[in-house]
Amino acid sequence: IERLLKAQAHGVRVIGSSTLALCHLASGAADAYYQFGLHCWDLAAATVIIREAGGTVIDTSGGPLDLMSCRVIAAGTREMATFIAQEIQTIHYPRDDEN
Repeated sequence: IERLLKAQAHGVRVIGSSTLALCHLASGAADAYYQFGLHCWDLAAATVIIREAGGTVIDTSGGPLDLMSCRVIAAGTREMATFIAQEIQTIHYPRDDEN
């Protein structure tokens, strides 16, 4: 992501906890977050918190979030989330409701 958004980003921070990173976004301490392979149990509660704080959570394809897809972009604004969706290449991960 750093190479991708280098001109527009102040920096990239890796926390090690997806839920904590998403809550940082909700609090305004971070501007955006994306991940492939994030399971629904890691994402469900944080999605509610982000949306209640006025943020946006979408699928990496740019469409509505599908909790079972294991793909997420979260951002402070819809515009930022859409920009990230347009700039990244989607990686296929097995869905949480497969197998």
